Amino acid sequence: MAKKVFITGANKGIGKQIAYEMGKSGWTVLIGSRDEKRGLEAVNELLSEGIKATYINIDLQNQETIVEAVSTIKSQHSDLDILINNAAIPGDMRKPGYEFTLDELRNVMETNVFAPFELIRQLIPVLEKNSGRIVNITIPIGMTPHFNPFSYKSSKAALNAMTQTLGLNFQQAGKSLEIFGIMPGGTTTDLNGNATGPHMKTASEAGKLITDIILDGKNHNGEVINYNGAVADYNYGLF
Repeated sequence: MAKKVFITGANKGIGKQIAYEMGKSGWTVLIGSRDEKRGLEAVNELLSEGIKATYINIDLQNQETIVEAVSTIKSQHSDLDILINNAAIPGDMRKPGYEFTLDELRNVMETNVFAPFELIRQLIPVLEKNSGRIVNITIPIGMTPHFNPFSYKSSKAALNAMTQTLGLNFQQAGKSLEIFGIMPGGTTTDLNGNATGPHMKTASEAGKLITDIILDGKNHNGEVINYNGAVADYNYGLF
């Protein structure tokens, strides 16, 4: 039986490319998307490539859809092996942090931090039973004048801390679970307005790099990994 992976935000961009790469490696892909039309289109594209895929409706800003998605997975896909928290929103990437309202920051945190945590929390029983893995797609949090989006970076800093902390929690509790983050680096996607540049990757390139790390056969529990396989500096010494 093919192993199964659930990917949020898999109807386009990096998520869709991860789904393609995982599918080509023999995995059954559960396409998580809030847009049913785009989600089903992605599923059909994968099916046309001979990849086993199915659609799961999930809107990370709608708790009811998270509960329904988890219920569907527990009833129909209890053999789930991997959860990939890929979906995210950027907030205003150009506005200075001091100009944000609390509601604007809360909106980004809801999607990029609280919803992934809730998915992790609710799917732990399924994933632990299958000695599964949780992968959080993330970014570096170091300050740079060239890339300093306040809400997006703040949310990913929280996601990175969550990844590291839960990794140690799992280890200390002896759980048969692994959680780690992967930073694909600058990638041209809708999230950044399809920005391009000499150091930017295509979504296809990023999806391949991420999948290669996921399938490298190594234990990465608690790590936040750069696309080149190096563990992020701020993660050294955790374990």
